[in-house]
Amino acid sequence: LDKYKFMHKLVVKQELLNDREIHQMIIEHAREKGMKIRDVQDQVEEYIEEIVPFFNLLSYYKIGYWNANFLLNLIYEVVIDRENAARLKKIPPDSVVIFVMNHRSNIDYILVAYMLAQQISLSYAVGEWARVWPLEYIFKSFGAYFIRRKYREKLYHLVLEKYVQLISLQGVTQGIFLEGGLSRDGDLRKAKIGILDYIVKIKKNPEFKGEIVFVPAAINYDWVLRHIDALGYD
Repeated sequence: LDKYKFMHKLVVKQELLNDREIHQMIIEHAREKGMKIRDVQDQVEEYIEEIVPFFNLLSYYKIGYWNANFLLNLIYEVVIDRENAARLKKIPPDSVVIFVMNHRSNIDYILVAYMLAQQISLSYAVGEWARVWPLEYIFKSFGAYFIRRKYREKLYHLVLEKYVQLISLQGVTQGIFLEGGLSRDGDLRKAKIGILDYIVKIKKNPEFKGEIVFVPAAINYDWVLRHIDALGYD
């Protein structure tokens, strides 16, 4: 398991607050908006509190895994390409591993995490739709971090970028849906590369000596489970 996932949230928060670029952006944001630096710092702390998860081993491997096992095998016959999955063991241990997937169903998060649970635990970027109780608590206990997809403030996006880079440098395995949203017709949508861009930038960090390994994962269904009304279908 990724050891950094067990790091206390306060430690992660302090590492982000001590980041030089975030500190500089706080000063610039305060000057631009006519705010007090203390108020902008409070705003950054709210962003960190919103984004950063708290991974819980029991939630992931007891509650999450066994409920996923029951649910998936109730509605699907789950088939995994074992030959390709076995190749994951050949990835050098000091690599940053990113699973890049298509997005066809609301159950993709559960399906991929379940299929890989015997080897790794995945961290996902989760959108605003999951920021309701109890989903927010459940996803954060699974190690998922939250993002505001349409929020354009520079300060927020710098905090998000620094968090993504921090967990990448610490070797946390992440899962990314390249389309950034559900496919309406099964075909791949235009790629959204914001999170990928954050991750690739760690190559510029002199402390990073490993490799970034992208693992393509194809998800397909005979019967797709999703919110039909939300997609505009009859």
